Amino acid sequence: MMTDKTMISGAPRVKLKWYQVIDPITKLLFILDMTLLSFASMNLLLQAGLILVATLLLLFSKLSSTTFKALGFSLFLICTMLIIQGLFYSRNQTVLFSVLGVSFYKEGLIYATTLGCRVLVIILTSGFFMVTTSISENAAYLELSGLSYKTVYVLMSVCYILPEMMRNMRKIQQAQKVRGTNPQKTLIQKLKSVLPVLIPLVIKTLDQSMTRSISLQLRGFDNLNRTVRTSQRVYRLSRTLHIGLTGLAILLIGWKIWTKINGL
Repeated sequence: MMTDKTMISGAPRVKLKWYQVIDPITKLLFILDMTLLSFASMNLLLQAGLILVATLLLLFSKLSSTTFKALGFSLFLICTMLIIQGLFYSRNQTVLFSVLGVSFYKEGLIYATTLGCRVLVIILTSGFFMVTTSISENAAYLELSGLSYKTVYVLMSVCYILPEMMRNMRKIQQAQKVRGTNPQKTLIQKLKSVLPVLIPLVIKTLDQSMTRSISLQLRGFDNLNRTVRTSQRVYRLSRTLHIGLTGLAILLIGWKIWTKINGL
């Protein structure tokens, strides 16, 4: 049975989940802080902790098949980095193990693992951002916060470029399977099918971004007199979180600059 308040409002009150009361700017600042923390240290325990935090956020929010596919693509790139850096890193000195007479070095593997952890932190935190906020919500809130439309578009394009690449990759793979040129039974076959299309894939994704930008300009979305749609959602502790996360970002950047200057 409806309450009096619900009957007056004309619609049932929807209970928001915890991630729906966090505004988009707070989520973007969180991504920035997690990325800065990851790049501020070579400590693998810290990297593992950041990955754990980002993974828990995804598990307790909303999982998406797009995130899993992005992770799969990233793990493929990380494995490639491990092989290349383990063999050819310029500071390689200590042989860790050998496979069929090919030596893999400790320094290169540690360096590649650190880079891989940083990639995972960015992918997981960006995945949390993408599955918990819609593009329209992000754009509306950022514009209401005072950012120009062009700045908002650039931020949205960066956040959503990897899922766009994954969609294009699936289309290419489906076309290859239809032609019978993409069996993908072994890892070598997968590499042979992926590597030749990487450059066309990037070019196609960037071209799609440019096409969207032109179409939005033709519709007048960059008009200074355009009325920005107001957000009906109420966010909690927005100002406090903005100040805290911005302060943390400034501290991390300052600490990194100080360590570089002092050669630490």
